Amino acid sequence: MGIAGQLLGELSGSVPLCVSNLISDMTIWPLVILLIIHRDVDAKTMLRDIFLTFLGLDVGYYGYVAVKDLAGYMRFGGSLSSALFSDVPDLIVYTVLGTAAAAWGWLMVKLLDRNKAVLYNIMVLPFIAVQLLFIAGDIISWEYRWSMALLGTVCLAAIIYLYTVKSPLRRRNDTVTNCPAAA
Repeated sequence: MGIAGQLLGELSGSVPLCVSNLISDMTIWPLVILLIIHRDVDAKTMLRDIFLTFLGLDVGYYGYVAVKDLAGYMRFGGSLSSALFSDVPDLIVYTVLGTAAAAWGWLMVKLLDRNKAVLYNIMVLPFIAVQLLFIAGDIISWEYRWSMALLGTVCLAAIIYLYTVKSPLRRRNDTVTNCPAAA
């Protein structure tokens, strides 16, 4: 996914709408995290899956940059340490962010398992708030990224749908009461 994000980013300006920023822009990631959390798995699996998703994304994304920068160093010269390590701070920051998302997902699943509906729903609210901030940022940015604002709105609608109409709480409650709707 990280390499795909870099390759799509290189298409910037030559493809319509927000395709070039689809993976590298943060707009889709609240939805992606909540899609992973939405699955019916145990907390430990949730922690692992979100962590590995972000680790793989980060290593692929910044590994691609390091290889590309190293190729530029070999061709044009410059600073080898800059070519290899300039993006390490970003790699660390985004991996820590992914680890925090994994811990958040783990806690959400624990709350779901304990039927703590109010706390579980409260833990979804920051994802909605972040999505709203991304949309607002795209709308008021100096280069008004309407396609990214539109993508953010679609992601927000999907989040609201997943956590209201298709709520994991509803799925768990249906399963507990042996309701045929759970099938």
